This record gives sequence, C-alpha cells and structure tokens, in this order.
Amino acid sequence: MTLLINDTQPKLTSEQTLTGWRREFCVELLGDGQARIFLRALETASLKATELRQGILFHRVGAAFVDLEGCVEAARDALERLARTAVRQQPTQDNLFAAVTYDRMAWDSVVEVVERWQRRRHAVSA
Repeated sequence: MTLLINDTQPKLTSEQTLTGWRREFCVELLGDGQARIFLRALETASLKATELRQGILFHRVGAAFVDLEGCVEAARDALERLARTAVRQQPTQDNLFAAVTYDRMAWDSVVEVVERWQRRRHAVSA
C-alpha cells in the first residue's frame, strides 16, 4: 500500500480568497494500491466528471487548511482502503467518464475525516 504525499502547500493571497479561489484536497487513484495525495488551488470549482477521467477525487477545504501530512495520517486507514479498492479501467460505452472504480464508502470516510480535521484545526487556531 503506497500513499504518495505531495506536501507542497498552494498559497492563496487574501485577494484570491476574497475573489472565490479555493483549495481542494485531492486523491489521485493510481491503481495497484497506490494513491497520490495533494492540495491544489483553483480559481473555479472542479467538475467531478472531468476529474474522474483522470482518476482524481477531490474535496474542497478551507483557506486555513495547512497540515496535509497530519490530515493524511488521521485518514490513513480510509485512504489505504480507498487505494486498495481502486481499479483503473479503460472507458467503455457504458462508462465514458470514469477512468477508475473505487469504494464509495471508503471515499466518504476520507471526506468525513478531512471535515473533522478542518474543524479541529480551526478550533485550535481560533
């Protein structure tokens, strides 16, 4: 089981935050039990179908989210289950958009941990 963590923190200026820029917690499902975890900054929201073609799941996080490694550690069990169950596939007539199948309950568990982590971090910094 390999979780590749890209801990580069995308910076958002105050102006960007005020004009709608967002950060997203992303998991790229690579197959064979591997996943790449990273944060990215975007001016507009990601589109689920577009990202699924690349095998990327994402969840919006707040501007104050800074500890990716700590969050990954808190979500490690769910992330490993997600990576373990992911299967890369070629698009077919029945499934044109998703390049990967995955355990939806495992992803939901990751999202729950990320949400709890954000609230915890926010409460500590308040």
